[in-house]
Amino acid sequence: MNKRSVRSFAFGLLLSTSLIGASYYASPPAAPTEAEVKAFLKQHGLVAVAKVEYDRLRSAQPNAAPKAVSKQMSQPSGQTVYVYRLVIKKGDTPETFARELEEAGIIQSAHAFNDYLEQHGLTRSIRPGVYNVKSDMDYAAIGRLISQP
Repeated sequence: MNKRSVRSFAFGLLLSTSLIGASYYASPPAAPTEAEVKAFLKQHGLVAVAKVEYDRLRSAQPNAAPKAVSKQMSQPSGQTVYVYRLVIKKGDTPETFARELEEAGIIQSAHAFNDYLEQHGLTRSIRPGVYNVKSDMDYAAIGRLISQP
């Protein structure tokens, strides 16, 4: 095998890989299966409703939402909600920012929050970033906030 044939072979491999890659990235993604959709809905605590049923429910209670909104606006709550800007850097441990949240008065116990994260398998899915955490959020809400993709 001479130099020219090796180059031709390598060029052929490069060309075919490029064509396969281009067709792969240019094609639309496959639609999720029904099982994947059900798993996603269950994981996020959502419910799927048919459009016909959704429209029927919306038309059955047209005045319910405005009354609830006006009732909420007319009665301000006596509880003060604090917002804390939590910065999670790559490599931060859950203990570090749990202690930070406890010192800021957002959570009652850093240890309990860290235990919650471990029990629900969220310690490995925490994403670095900047998050606005409110003092009225429970452990589940904070966990969902900092572990969302």
